[in-house]
Amino acid sequence: MKKYSVIPQPRVFSVCGDEAVFTLTDNLVFECCEGSRNSLNELLGFFREVFCMEPVGFGKEKIRFEIDGEIEEESYFLKVERDRILLRGGSEKGLFYAVQTLKQLLFSGDGKLTEMEITDSPRYGVRGFMLDCGRYFFTVEAVKQFIDMMALHKLNEFHWHLSEDQGFRCQLEDKLLLTEIGSYRSHTNFNSIPHEGYYTKADMLDVINYAHSKYIKVIPEIDSPGHVMAMLAAYPELACFPRDFSVSTFWGVKHDVLCIGKESTIDFMKEVYGELAEIFTDGVIHLGGDEVPTVRWKSCPDCQRLMKEKGMKDESDLHTYYLDTIGSFLREKGIEVRMWNDRVKDNMTDKSITWQLWNGAIGKEDVAKELNSGRKFVLSCSALSYLDLPYAETSLAKAYNFAYEPEGLTDEGEKNILGIEACLWTEFVPDMLTADKMTYPRLAALSENAWTMKDKKDYGAFIEKMPSYYNLLSVLGIRPAPLKVTEPKGIRRLAGKIWWQRRQLTWGAHHNIISDIMAKKALGKISETE
Repeated sequence: MKKYSVIPQPRVFSVCGDEAVFTLTDNLVFECCEGSRNSLNELLGFFREVFCMEPVGFGKEKIRFEIDGEIEEESYFLKVERDRILLRGGSEKGLFYAVQTLKQLLFSGDGKLTEMEITDSPRYGVRGFMLDCGRYFFTVEAVKQFIDMMALHKLNEFHWHLSEDQGFRCQLEDKLLLTEIGSYRSHTNFNSIPHEGYYTKADMLDVINYAHSKYIKVIPEIDSPGHVMAMLAAYPELACFPRDFSVSTFWGVKHDVLCIGKESTIDFMKEVYGELAEIFTDGVIHLGGDEVPTVRWKSCPDCQRLMKEKGMKDESDLHTYYLDTIGSFLREKGIEVRMWNDRVKDNMTDKSITWQLWNGAIGKEDVAKELNSGRKFVLSCSALSYLDLPYAETSLAKAYNFAYEPEGLTDEGEKNILGIEACLWTEFVPDMLTADKMTYPRLAALSENAWTMKDKKDYGAFIEKMPSYYNLLSVLGIRPAPLKVTEPKGIRRLAGKIWWQRRQLTWGAHHNIISDIMAKKALGKISETE
């Protein structure tokens, strides 16, 4: 019996017999419905790119599009019978996912299909991919290629990481220095060559519209109150101890963060996120919010004054205060707020802020407690879903066997797991060639975790689909890691781990020692003027 390759694996997939009953030809006829335009355009584009074909619509072979509001919006039904394919979705989105499946079926079947039926729906509502453009700038064309691949894998949220210590990439009309100064750094981890780039409002709207045509939300992230060196280079008054800052040329956690004690800082960031909300209209904004040292706050007169006024117990309460304040500001605009997970402490961020779980410092029992008490989570456990990690750290099998099961979840707590997101951080991903190798085929593995029901997952069956999957990627211009590289063993695995640990050499932690000295000098000047 002919085997067809579809990723992610559908819920119910029945193939009947070996006889081809449908053959793709130039004479293909489309029977469309209201709401099928994007799906039709997607399919026609695929036929042109992969099969070098432009159907003219005079033959007996037909593809029919239907929308059935009685089934869930992301669900779809696909049926192949003699000379006819039926695609039925619960909405335009479900119909679009049916097309993604059909594209893979036709490719793996060389344009010929036997009788079959597929009934499919996703496991999670959130199936995301994050691209870090803060460390390295990726062109609009490159971003769109990622969005194309997200669509193929039935992912529905593009998390766009737009600011970092190493670069601010989002042009804001009221804060032009953020990109005029903050988008440029003198060199990178790899060389002495300057690096720069940012997205204009027109660029961002272009990406957003393109993503929307593929039923993908765009979730912007401006990281704060930490990871803000690019911001401070442009507007040093946002720091506890203003002085000349430069955009970071290396990665690592920096001691210089936003000054929470100054009301002007809070107002500035409200203006930043307010303008961001006007550009990105999908109703979700990510604050970043993790890896925020309290070193500066401990000696900052403004921060200490605010702590006293608010009755805060320690400096970590300033972190919570900032996130809750910005979170409340955005919620009043009807926006869902997300952040990288906080640590469990007495003074927690507001329960309405969704946590994106990334590190293992928070125990499964604490995660379950938060979920059961109403906190929503997106799962992005670093050891499983960080695509920048070498395959020696996160092999294809490890990514596929993604399993994070908090202990003691109630039924309501289970519902508060919104879904899964794969993350491509770019400290060591300076170009698209590297990005392709790190992302694929692991994105395929993570897409099955996000879409496919647990009882339908099978790593052996997944690996059997890789030859067809790799051929399709090649045709689409994607350059994945060789399959043998994705499961390193012995010397190859050891070498990979050693290579990854070399990152410590470019961490730049020594810079914090220098910046601490400079901050103390600035504090001395402040004391002299008081």
